[in-house]
Amino acid sequence: ARALSAAVTSFREQDDKDGVALALYNLGEVARRRGDLKQAFADYEEGKTAAQEMTDKSAIGYILTGVGDALLDRGDLDAARKSYEEALSLRKQTGELQLAAETELSLSRLAIEEGHAADAETVIRKCNEQFHHENQSDDELDSSIALMEALLRESKFETAEKERKDNQALAAKSVNQLLRLQFDLVSARAHLATGDVTSASMLLQRTLRSARAGHLLGIELETQLALAELKKKLGQRVEAQADLVALEKLARGKGFGLIAGKALSARNSSTKEISVN
Repeated sequence: ARALSAAVTSFREQDDKDGVALALYNLGEVARRRGDLKQAFADYEEGKTAAQEMTDKSAIGYILTGVGDALLDRGDLDAARKSYEEALSLRKQTGELQLAAETELSLSRLAIEEGHAADAETVIRKCNEQFHHENQSDDELDSSIALMEALLRESKFETAEKERKDNQALAAKSVNQLLRLQFDLVSARAHLATGDVTSASMLLQRTLRSARAGHLLGIELETQLALAELKKKLGQRVEAQADLVALEKLARGKGFGLIAGKALSARNSSTKEISVN
């Protein structure tokens, strides 16, 4: 973050607005991943202003996608969709097909959260094929992670497990820590869905340690949710309930409305199960 802040200062001294815009976008990405959504929005907005002064549609597309991600974290799905769609329109105008596919992937993840996993699966598979054909390995891995998320929502557990196995080598080769952790997290969920609680537990504990060490709050919160689900699977419902209460409070305090809502939903589900039993 310090290096990026220095870059912003340097680009401003050179009156390089494109450089300023992209450096601020990257600062926003760092802030969002560390869990400071307020700072992320501020960086994105400042970067967008600089890009608009240069009418740099490509840079604006990057920033709008980042804004969409932050809005999704916050739980504002309608606003996130609007930001993604505006970014997609710009990327199509500039002929940036790979970046357009990346934005379509973001829209597909939003569709999953809206309960349209089957529709998302179709688009994700198309993006995955494009990334594979273009030899964009990290984008291909990202789309495979999204595909596993869609398949798990559709209860296609065996297909999700096959996708996991098919992409283990791709994940191992990636130098992108965030992608590797996202792959481990969705892999743990796949293990949990098929009843392999031992593998799920090992992966989740490892992911949680790495997320905390890397100050990646979003991944940390998602992993805590999965660990609570694991405890429910093991019959530790009271402990899971306590974890979910704490997780909801932490997520809301940090502005992560989406994960807070998931924790609340899981908590209510746990309460019903305890009452029935």
